[in-house]
Amino acid sequence: MNVQWIDSHTLVLKLCEQLQGQSRLAVDTEFVRTNTYFSQPGLIQVATGSTIYLIDPTGLSRADIAPLGDRLFAADVQLLMHSAGEDLDVFRGLWNRLPVNLFDTQIAASFVGFDRQSGLQRLLKNALDIDLAKEETRSDWLKRPLSESQLHYAAEDVRYLHKLADVLEDKLITLDRMDWFQQESRALITRYENRPADDQLYLGFGAGWKLKPQQQAALRYLAGWRERTAREINTPKTFIAKDANLYGLVENRPKSKGQLAEIGLQSSQIRKYGDQLIEQVEIGYQQPIPDPLIPRPLSKSQQRFYKELRKVVSDQAEKLQIPADLLSSKANLVDYLLSRGTSAASPYAGGWREQAVQPCLDAYCESSDHEANQHEDSAAHD
Repeated sequence: MNVQWIDSHTLVLKLCEQLQGQSRLAVDTEFVRTNTYFSQPGLIQVATGSTIYLIDPTGLSRADIAPLGDRLFAADVQLLMHSAGEDLDVFRGLWNRLPVNLFDTQIAASFVGFDRQSGLQRLLKNALDIDLAKEETRSDWLKRPLSESQLHYAAEDVRYLHKLADVLEDKLITLDRMDWFQQESRALITRYENRPADDQLYLGFGAGWKLKPQQQAALRYLAGWRERTAREINTPKTFIAKDANLYGLVENRPKSKGQLAEIGLQSSQIRKYGDQLIEQVEIGYQQPIPDPLIPRPLSKSQQRFYKELRKVVSDQAEKLQIPADLLSSKANLVDYLLSRGTSAASPYAGGWREQAVQPCLDAYCESSDHEANQHEDSAAHD
């Protein structure tokens, strides 16, 4: 397969002309995200059925590379990708856009009998008996010039995606799971389109339910402030303060840098952000009580019942030959358990899981309720 290097606006425009009429494009990205909030793109790989294009974004402006985004995200183009999640972050940074039509081979593979987290190397071996070398996984993709090994690695990441997608698509059709797969692909895009707002990030601090309401107000404020600050200065949020540090800040309400050290903040964090952290904690304590508060964990009886429902999911996943964590996440199963006997909608309503797993869970719950009622009747009769 021919490989072409693209590193100028003129070549980008020429590439876009060559991609006209292509309804399926294999795409991957290489990036670095070690000392920044945003991913730093080092390379974009695009493959047709006959040619691989390696696009170097490091010397191109947003205007230079904009036409490529218009072509990749056109309504008539399907992108073939493997485990696209982190690449979607790159897309948002480069073009502030996401694919209209995505065929993620990792998602497809999980619906047709392969492990949910199959890497491309293992999937190509299992599905096509193709051996793919992965020596450059931890390369510095911002360094120029790229080595021949890096260029080979990058090209290999898209070389076989057309063939792999064809095989997986045939299996999806045979198993009548194309609709399930398409729903899950759209859900991935939706998750990246609808990231939690900064003021909702506190709900991800599961242990925060133990905090007093005013401390949760401070945690909500601090989590949002940390995210905004990290984004504004383009640094990882953990460089400002780790999650454990935020707990310590709201619990101890430090007044000095010495107290910041006592709750585990590193000297570099204290030097750069210490004064701000002390100030922001105090501002956080002046915020209104959040609604909702961080939910409490399941009770012991609920935990026991959750384990029973997890077994129902596992058994059904085995019958369907799909991974159990794809059939139902822990969060969805907890929401299902908590929705029983309330007016809350099932988390599976309206999607493929309503057909694939909810009937089994409903049947088990009805059986459990019936057995519990029989036991109560028997005890009353005795």
